[in-house]
Amino acid sequence: MAPVTARQVREAAEVLGIRDRASLNEIRRRYRERVREWHPDVSQSDPAEAHEMTLRLREAYDLLVDYCMNQRFSFRLEDLAKDLEQNPAGYWMERFGNDPIWG
Repeated sequence: MAPVTARQVREAAEVLGIRDRASLNEIRRRYRERVREWHPDVSQSDPAEAHEMTLRLREAYDLLVDYCMNQRFSFRLEDLAKDLEQNPAGYWMERFGNDPIWG
């Protein structure tokens, strides 16, 4: 996959209706909700529009999952000890606080 820009990640999140932060499970849940809403077999919208939106949702979901799955984590003992000593919110902010999609 080609390098992804912060703008692409943000736009993908917006397609799925994700405002600021989301876990991988929340991204999956939101994708499923939106696909149920827009799938051409159930949508009340124009079939061509529903098909196009379903394709956009899939592309956005794939981009976000790939982005999340390729985050690098340290398994060095010193880093693990430091990371696990923090409270969960502090850990999250330190790891992802300045990230364009989560921060």
